[in-house]
Amino acid sequence: MLSLPIDFSTSLQIVTLVGVCGAGLYILNYFMLQMGVIRGTGILYPVLTIIAASCVLISMAEEFNLAGSIIQMAYILISVLGLLRGYLSRHLVRFSEDERQFIALHLESLKPHQARRLLNTATVKEFPTGDILIEEGKTTDFLGFVLTGRTTILKDGHVINCCGSDEILGELTFGLGLPATATVIATEPTRCLVFDNIKLTRLLKRNRHIDDALKAAHFRHARQKLLSSNKHTLLAQKRPAAA
Repeated sequence: MLSLPIDFSTSLQIVTLVGVCGAGLYILNYFMLQMGVIRGTGILYPVLTIIAASCVLISMAEEFNLAGSIIQMAYILISVLGLLRGYLSRHLVRFSEDERQFIALHLESLKPHQARRLLNTATVKEFPTGDILIEEGKTTDFLGFVLTGRTTILKDGHVINCCGSDEILGELTFGLGLPATATVIATEPTRCLVFDNIKLTRLLKRNRHIDDALKAAHFRHARQKLLSSNKHTLLAQKRPAAA
């Protein structure tokens, strides 16, 4: 009589064990998600979900359950679609040279599709020499990134700083509804990536990660601008003394 290398009861035990492993992986995956170890938008979460669902689906070979099978197959399909969406968002998103310039300096912590959503709220604008971008004492929602050109910052009519390309303008008062603390004038033809206040505010309210990244960029730049302004003021004070 022909004998199988593994008897039927042993194979059932293996199938059951696979199902238990799948259930344990489900629990572990969800626990890590809630504890912040992994992110729902990352790669690991859907991959573990596919493995867990596959294990549970295999275990149903012992006792088929239509409803349970549909649930597991749905988990697998949705997770595969999520991985495909993530791949497309990372590899098919395109940026202009101006946008890449801004991303490289201030948005490195964002994923490409997140940076794309943020930059969709901005347009490139040109300001001729002498144009006032921000006026001291007036409420403004101007937020811009200098691509090319040069601007001068004045406080009470006195020059306190000069800004060239790669500078952010208006980060201190944007979205606060407060008067501008200084005047910004284009001292040569200047191109800026200017954000639309309404669109950007709406986006930041719905996306905390994008909001945090932009606030971090504003903080770093405001600190650097303050140091530069203090240095400019000290140099201006030394010139009359030296004279």
